Amino acid sequence: MSDDIGNIPPSATPDASGIEVEQPGYTLHLLIPDNYLECRCSYVPHEQGAMLTSDELAETLTKHDVLDLIDREACEDFVIMAASGSQQLNVLLAAGTRQVDGTNEYFQLTVPSTTVVQSGNDEEAIVDMYRVQTFVNVSTGEEIGRIIPATPGTPGRNIKGLPIPPQPGKVLKYTLGKNIRLEEDGSTLTAAATGRFCQSGTEFSVEEEYVVKGDLGFKTGSLNFKGFLEVRGDVLDNFDIAATKGVTVTGNIGVCSIVSSGDISFCGMDGQGRGSIVCGGTLRAHHIHDTDIECAGDVIVDVEIHDCVIKTLGQIIVNKDTISGGSCIAQGGIEANKLGSPSARHTSLLVGVDYHYVEELKQLLEELTATQTEIGEAASLEEMTELRKRAARLNARIVNIRHKTVAAANAKINVKATLHENVRMALGDATETVTEGRDGPITIVENISEGGLRFIPMSGMDVKATDIELAFIMEQKSLHKE
Repeated sequence: MSDDIGNIPPSATPDASGIEVEQPGYTLHLLIPDNYLECRCSYVPHEQGAMLTSDELAETLTKHDVLDLIDREACEDFVIMAASGSQQLNVLLAAGTRQVDGTNEYFQLTVPSTTVVQSGNDEEAIVDMYRVQTFVNVSTGEEIGRIIPATPGTPGRNIKGLPIPPQPGKVLKYTLGKNIRLEEDGSTLTAAATGRFCQSGTEFSVEEEYVVKGDLGFKTGSLNFKGFLEVRGDVLDNFDIAATKGVTVTGNIGVCSIVSSGDISFCGMDGQGRGSIVCGGTLRAHHIHDTDIECAGDVIVDVEIHDCVIKTLGQIIVNKDTISGGSCIAQGGIEANKLGSPSARHTSLLVGVDYHYVEELKQLLEELTATQTEIGEAASLEEMTELRKRAARLNARIVNIRHKTVAAANAKINVKATLHENVRMALGDATETVTEGRDGPITIVENISEGGLRFIPMSGMDVKATDIELAFIMEQKSLHKE
């Protein structure tokens, strides 16, 4: 028997809130919580009396409803320690299993996120603060996410041998907004339109428009949106926009890339030689400086275009002032109040052609020049013959491109006020650089019958250059007949 039995420190005493079983040779303390998930037992031996036996322990546990999930090995060890006269505190003799409550029904997004993280390993990867977009783009018919059903949970069992029922998960109460549908499986949400997925509380929808109420900058990051984007402020330098259905910017645009399959409109843009616009519709602006532009429709500017490189399948119209510096290729014609500048800044205008063909034509001409050089350096008649065949094929392709015409083509330039020096104009097969300024209003077209350019009183842009030249030819024929 231990000499320390009567001198148990306070911190080592059994929990007084438990069940006390007093016997001549010992005292048992059972600690059983109200939920009957466990039973812990403490043993305090007395100086006189018999030690605890296995039967006594079993009887005590049964008497106090400890009927199941008893740890037999722990009980045996407990009795052995008791027989040696050792005090034991809060030994776990029986342990139930807790219930696992069910999970609530929830929505799980399955469409990929558009948030951008720079490349690098996990430790070195950093978020690009210019690309912090958080919303998710979706396309018509694309799966957005799924409603994951609630689960019933798993029952537990207490030491009385009784089951512990779990709390089942709650059903998600949600609302389907516009442009979104629930599939027949009852769980899959699909986009009924192209746009951005929105979740407001438990309402799901797909929005086709996105409005930035202020500047587009670090707060929003660059935006890639499958819809119509409106910015009610400026677009700051190095923040780019891609919006499939159109872009409207109330303010100005800095050194940025703006891309849309629809119309684009803004106040002004200074691209500083690095900004660019790709527009699938009509482009409208107050002014544009030093920007590369590719446009499928018309480019309509209120005040001025300076030092831009513009390629459009439509018209270029500047209402109040000038086009000066840079280069313009416009399939549908050009009209401006002024062309060039008083300082004779070089301005290049190519009108009435598809700029896609211009790039191809340039490449073919370079190949033809290289082939002609090879012909002059040919080492044999056989080699020369093959090179001449290649040159003939290139010539045929060049002629074919030069004679391609489309209904939208209008090789015509209108100048309402002033045509300055050093403006290079190419219309059809005629190219001329202005060496002496002219006053408007004038229309400039190719003089097909005599060569060069024809300067005549101005007509509207709806009047085709081909019709103007045809009228001159008919007039000449009529005069010859007389």
